[in-house]
Amino acid sequence: MTGRGFRSLRAIFLRFFGTYITVKEIEVRNTYIAVIHRILQFLVATYIFLYIVWIKKGYQDVQEPYGSSISKVKGIARVSISNSNFNDDNVKQSLWDAADYLIPPIENNAFFIATRKTVTYKQTVGTCPSAMSEKLFCNSTQNPCEKGLPAPNSLGVLTGNCVPVKKNMKKKVCEINAWCPEELTDSIHYKINLDDLLNFTVFIKTIVTFTQYDIKIRTVKKNTDFSCRFNMDTDPRCPIFSIGYILQKLHSQDSKIDLIDLYHQGGLIEIQQKWKCNFDSDSEKKECFPTFYFNLLQSGSDELSPGINYRFAEKYNINKTEYRTLTKVYGLRFVLSIRGKGRRFDVVRLFVAIGSGVGYTIFAQIICEIILRRCHKYRDEYRRHKVKICRLNLSTNNNNPTDLATIVDTFLAEPSVLPDTIRQSDV
Repeated sequence: MTGRGFRSLRAIFLRFFGTYITVKEIEVRNTYIAVIHRILQFLVATYIFLYIVWIKKGYQDVQEPYGSSISKVKGIARVSISNSNFNDDNVKQSLWDAADYLIPPIENNAFFIATRKTVTYKQTVGTCPSAMSEKLFCNSTQNPCEKGLPAPNSLGVLTGNCVPVKKNMKKKVCEINAWCPEELTDSIHYKINLDDLLNFTVFIKTIVTFTQYDIKIRTVKKNTDFSCRFNMDTDPRCPIFSIGYILQKLHSQDSKIDLIDLYHQGGLIEIQQKWKCNFDSDSEKKECFPTFYFNLLQSGSDELSPGINYRFAEKYNINKTEYRTLTKVYGLRFVLSIRGKGRRFDVVRLFVAIGSGVGYTIFAQIICEIILRRCHKYRDEYRRHKVKICRLNLSTNNNNPTDLATIVDTFLAEPSVLPDTIRQSDV
């Protein structure tokens, strides 16, 4: 390495480790500007501590709850029973309890109450007339029963034959190869009494965990009154809900909701549990309780796809012949959701919140600078003190400029040999 290169590296090293650079401050003695500056600083400080830290809880760490809900439905209902082959006047009565209308008996964070059932007993694979509701009518001159095509309801395959209806031998429909008798041709209809349905109750037991804080909370407390009934206004901490109260609450939220359609066609209802817990208080660790909200997600009068229904079958054998009982169920499905936040003081979050707001203090300085430089009557005087122009004249003779090598050596020289005008940094 040459001597010049060594001196350059040495100069850079000494400048880096031996020089401290600071900002030059100018004190402006003006009450008007000082008051504006302090007011702006106060507003920024108020925003930081009142809004960011206090209102937005910037001093607390936040975690969402994780948990699960268990439900138990109780109630007994009168049920009307009618047959597809008879008039509606020929109706029988029966009773259903939870074992009959709760299908399936247990779900994960949900429960289903059947309001109607259509049961077709003793079906077996064979050929039979299609249901009248499919409107596959035919006669000797018109036969739309093209062999091999699926029936419109996808419950069978057309055989190509035109056969008389069992209920009315004068009418003929397309014959199908399916599980016979087809649904709605010889089915039993069950309907829950609406008044009895409204008296059903559901007990909801929820356990949530805030893993980061190692805190578990239950909706069932030591002082829980199991004879209570939930009411948002009078008893919001009761874990026992009336189905009638939930449906009436939905109707009060939206008067367009038709409860009769909901009863006949079924629907999807959300029971939302919203937790807001402040664990800076010791009592909140045990007494925190969710706020419940009810939302209708699927109505019974939806034009595109009304209600909720599904089918299931129970198969059995008699004399080596396979039979099944087909059940189509309409009902109300309740989904239990858990949302919310748990909060606790965290010093790191506090400093982050304050630090995020400190940056806004620059606005106070910017506004004062604009006033002093552009609006104040002594703005020219302020500029003369604020801005100092430093001209670097590296040539002793303007007519004979210094060569490039000399300029580089001058800039890389040690601080001690530089002129005072070069070593000053003014802002």
